[in-house]
Parts: sequence; C-alpha cells; structure tokens
Amino acid sequence: MSNLQLGLIVFGVVLVAAVWIYNVIQERRARGNAEKAFGNRPPDALFEGEPAERREPTLGELSVMPAEAKRVSLAALDETMPPLDREELEAEGAPAAEVSSRIDTVAVILADDPVMSEQLQPLLDALASHRTPTHVEGIVDEQWHPVETSPRRSWRELRVGLQLADRGGAVSEEEIDRFNRTIADFAATVNAVSQREAPAAAAARARDLDQFCADTDVEVAVNVTGQFGATFAIPRVKSLALENGLSETASGDLVRYGGDGAPAFTIRRMDDGRAPPGAHYYTGLTFALDLPNVAQAPLAFDEMARVASVYATTLGGQLVDDNRRPLSDAGLASIRRSVEKISQDMESHGIPAGSVLARRLFSQ
Repeated sequence: MSNLQLGLIVFGVVLVAAVWIYNVIQERRARGNAEKAFGNRPPDALFEGEPAERREPTLGELSVMPAEAKRVSLAALDETMPPLDREELEAEGAPAAEVSSRIDTVAVILADDPVMSEQLQPLLDALASHRTPTHVEGIVDEQWHPVETSPRRSWRELRVGLQLADRGGAVSEEEIDRFNRTIADFAATVNAVSQREAPAAAAARARDLDQFCADTDVEVAVNVTGQFGATFAIPRVKSLALENGLSETASGDLVRYGGDGAPAFTIRRMDDGRAPPGAHYYTGLTFALDLPNVAQAPLAFDEMARVASVYATTLGGQLVDDNRRPLSDAGLASIRRSVEKISQDMESHGIPAGSVLARRLFSQ
C-alpha cells in the first residue's frame, strides 16, 4: 500500500470521528435546551424503580375517588373548607329552602348510596341541641328541598346549616366545632363524606353577623299621650284601631299587617309607669315598628305615623318621643331618614328588611 492510500484512509477515519463527535455535541445541546424549557424528563415507568405515590384527581374542593376507596379512606376525605355560597353548592334552592351561607355555616354530605329519611333521625336529634336553628336539605331534581317536605325520601347529597347568630348573640367557635363533629360522625355512619367550614372562619363570620345585627336591630316608635293628664279608654282605642285597618290578636295586641301578611307595626300601652296594673285606660300609646322584620319599612313608617296622628287628633292627644317631648313633622322626617338608611344598609348586605333571611336572623 502506498503512502497516499494510507493517508487517505487515516483522513477518512478522522473525518467520520469528527462528524460523530459533532452530532453527539449537538444532541446534548438540544436536550439541555429542551429540559430548560419543559422541565426534567419524567421517569420511564418500565425501567426506572418504584412509581411515585398516586394522587387522586380532584374536582374543586371535593376529592374524586372510587366508591371502594371512599369507604376505606373516609376519615381522610372528611375535612373542613372555606365558606360555601349558593353557586358552589351547584344547585338552586326550591321555594321552601332555607339554608343560606349568608347567615349559616353550611356542611355538605355526599353519599354513594342514598341516605334514607329514617337514617336521618339521629342527626336531627343531635342538631336539636343547638341554641340557634338548624336546617337539613337534600337535592331532588337539581334543587335543594327541606327534608321534612322533600318530594323524595332519600338523598345522595345533603346540606346542613347552623345559624351563626340571632338576637341572642353570635354562636361560639366551640358550638360550631360541635356541629362539625356531629356532621362528620353522621357521615361516617352512612358511608358518606362531608365537608364543613373551618370553625375559626365560621366564628369570625358569626361575630361580623352579630355586629350587623347590633347596627340594624332597631325598633322605631312614636307615642301618643293625652294632654293635661287626659287618658284613653281601652274600648275607644280598640275601636279606632279597627277603623284604621289594625287587628286585635288573641293576646289582645293591636297589629297592622303588611301586604305580605307579616306584622308592619303594633300599638301597645306606653310603658311610662303612670297607669296602675290592670287599669282600664291608657295614659299613653306606643306605635312601634320592628324595622328588620318589616318589608318596605319606610312606607310602613309613613302609615304608622299617619295612624298615630289620627289617634292624636281623635283622642285629643299629641305625638311625643320617648322622653315625652312633642314630635313635630321635622322630627318625623328625621326618623324616616334613619329608617331609610338602615333599610339600605340591610339591602347592601344581602339581607333585606322583612326578607326570610332577616326574619330568621332577627328572631326572638
């Protein structure tokens, strides 16, 4: 072999090696760029060790698991969560539905097998021990219905509400925690899972709701007193009430009902201590409107002031405030503005005066 042939062979080998090395360098560079852009390469399930722990898919806050796994891992799925609103509950409320996240802490119970009405009795008994009202509702045809009046007697989805406040004050965190334990224990007995609002978060909402009650829980009153010591005969007071659209209840109260059938205002004996117990006359009358429980409160106040003026004119009395100072038209206008302001505040909080929620919240 000549020197020329030997040189050409060496040159060819060097050239092939150079091309191979160049390709390897380019491949590694491309892989490095890809890993920077998309992260590390996932492990090969066939060749690389034990697989990582499997994570079940989730839908919002609710874990999605096979039925058999749900029964095994019941405690792990039973958890607390942020407050729910109506949209998050994925169903509309039927006309009779009462649970509302505005004034309730809401727990949801989800079951694979329908929960029969007979199975609810231990839950209902336990809930009866709470100071504030509780409500249990089930989904039927994509609507929440109170279980007492539900068109069906079994449910796969239930929600339970504990009212967070009333005129007696806010519900404590301890009571909310007890409510949550009741829900979790019941869910376990029917092979279901539940989710509840965290007690601390619910207690904070309860305190806010109680403050809202304190700011808006107002009785608006005007009084009619006799002039120069005059008194009002009870039969005449009642007769005048009937003439002006009021009704006498079984307890003897004089009540004017609104268009919705609920009390708009009442007339009672003025509590001034001037008439002895059992007296057959009044030294004064109080016309009172329980503002949070009255729909269209400004209009109801207008009517109450009108009737009070009729009494004052007819019985020879005068309109006075609680300190027995004369109440002028300007004073009545000032009271009406206050009624309007409180009504607007309640509306802005989503709890309009006279609404079902307001009447629940401002219960006796």
